[in-house]
Amino acid sequence: MNVLVYPSIHPAAPSLVQTLASILTPHYLPQLLTPSQLSVQEYPWHTSCALLLLLSPPTDHEAIRKYIESGGRILAFGVGVRKGTLFGPSHDFGSLSAGLGLGMVKDTTILRVADGNASLYISFSTTTGTSADVLINDAVVSVSRLPTCPLDLEAHILGRYVEENTPAGILSQSGLIAMWNCTPPLPNILLSRSLSALGLRFSSQRADPSLEPHILPQFLLARPDSWQVQHRVVEALLGHLNLGSAPFVFEDANDNFHFHFPSFPPADRTTDHPILELIPPNSLSNPKVKHVHVPSKPLTSEDERIYTPQFSPSAFFRAIDEFRSGMEGTNQDSWRIGEALIYGEVVSSTQTMFDNRNPSFLRALPSPIVSLATVQLAGRGRGGNAWLSPAGCLQMSLKILPGPTILPSNLVFIQYLYALAIIDACHVLNPTSEWAHKVRLKWPNDIYGLFPSSKNSPTSNSKSTPEPRKIGGVLVNTSFGGGMADVVIGSGLNVLNAPPIASLAQLASTPTPGLSVERVAAAVLTSFERIWCSFLQNEEQGFHPFMDQYLRSWLHSDQLVTLTNRTPHRSVRIVGITPDHGLLRTVPMGGGEFIDLQPDGNSFDMMKGLISTKKGR
Repeated sequence: MNVLVYPSIHPAAPSLVQTLASILTPHYLPQLLTPSQLSVQEYPWHTSCALLLLLSPPTDHEAIRKYIESGGRILAFGVGVRKGTLFGPSHDFGSLSAGLGLGMVKDTTILRVADGNASLYISFSTTTGTSADVLINDAVVSVSRLPTCPLDLEAHILGRYVEENTPAGILSQSGLIAMWNCTPPLPNILLSRSLSALGLRFSSQRADPSLEPHILPQFLLARPDSWQVQHRVVEALLGHLNLGSAPFVFEDANDNFHFHFPSFPPADRTTDHPILELIPPNSLSNPKVKHVHVPSKPLTSEDERIYTPQFSPSAFFRAIDEFRSGMEGTNQDSWRIGEALIYGEVVSSTQTMFDNRNPSFLRALPSPIVSLATVQLAGRGRGGNAWLSPAGCLQMSLKILPGPTILPSNLVFIQYLYALAIIDACHVLNPTSEWAHKVRLKWPNDIYGLFPSSKNSPTSNSKSTPEPRKIGGVLVNTSFGGGMADVVIGSGLNVLNAPPIASLAQLASTPTPGLSVERVAAAVLTSFERIWCSFLQNEEQGFHPFMDQYLRSWLHSDQLVTLTNRTPHRSVRIVGITPDHGLLRTVPMGGGEFIDLQPDGNSFDMMKGLISTKKGR
């Protein structure tokens, strides 16, 4: 989920984003929000926004009101507030201010928002602040205060001015809106107090720069019953070498890969990250160096407790065997998907290990192989978007080598096949389909869950309308060379995340036994192996054999949308995807020939029924 700072043009916005990142990473992704993005239709910022920070009045008041009405949270700085009675539809403040006695203050703009059964009138001032001390959690900090903007509201007090004992920051009755009378720069304790009051989850220690998460070494592992796979990976990368030798360095264009062959110390280590003791001191300071441990045997349960406490490779490999039971084998010249694993507790991105900026390493790395991490510091999404990995999220990348005979036009279907594998895995994990049927696909590469709508009244007798919320996504990168295509499939899936992040666990009315990151990863990989093998065996049929399953699983059948990338705009109905090139197929409402759309280059705002040309941000 994003934490958005508005507006991006505010002088304090960039530094505020950096401070928020030091507190909230990896649970939330702080980003700037521009005035144009606030209201532009092809940028549905509200669908993935956990919190919106306002440093000045928004250009689109209605967008803010709708965001709050749908359960969104606001943190505003440099404001005053008064309360009024909620009545009628939304109005501009100018028609109401006289009756409420607020008046039109010079250099002030008013935002009216709903808070429960009342209206809050939040005033933004452009006047210069004066220095003042604020008491927050028994600590006194200095801030820049706006004396002309009082917080005239009975609410939970977040901080008080020391001199007058008046509110400096408050939380509204609904708990969704926090407001401070002071302006940036803002002390960390003030930000942490506000974020916690608004329900954001983070470690209070993260405000300490010395506790910033940093990239940790990774492990090259294999299924215990196929441990020779690990040796085959090493041989392919490094040639035949003595496994007791000094670290071997694989140098490439962008990064250097250092392979270590450690003898694990006794299993009674007490440091925060015992894995760091397995490599030379200060060797993690260079971000261009990727450290990989190559253990001589499978990790024991005690090894896992010490070196991989956030993920159990043995549980993952057991689940691979469980879900693969009864499946036919594959080409004996290689090994099966999920038998070779690179795991790191904290990495920049699982895609980084398979980055095409390191073409020699990528080509030398044998397939299939999985890169999996517990925490990503720079996860990647489609179109340059970021993907965070808070606790409970599964993020992994799979490198496969389709072979020289695959039709180039069929490569586009890999993202659809992998998305189907995620759907299939959910049904494997939940055979009674209590919640698996709620997992759906959004074209072209997003995974959504159908959750109870936050807009439905708890006392309403009407059947609730499910609200689609994003829980995952798929990203496919393809590199060509030597007549071959190296394909890297990256995916992120929220498995056990707590609100406000939507996850698989929240789809079930009761806890699902055995739902873990390890088992979900294994279920997805084994499902994809089955689907991928079937696809390759009948490649001449393209996507035909999977079309019905895909259309049953997606959100768009007969959906009416507007193509804003046409002049004039066209209203069309979605009828499916083309089986030959994987294009989104639509038919004009007034009749006429099909209009087919590329997955890349178009942005689909499902909430607003718009398809537009995708723009850089």
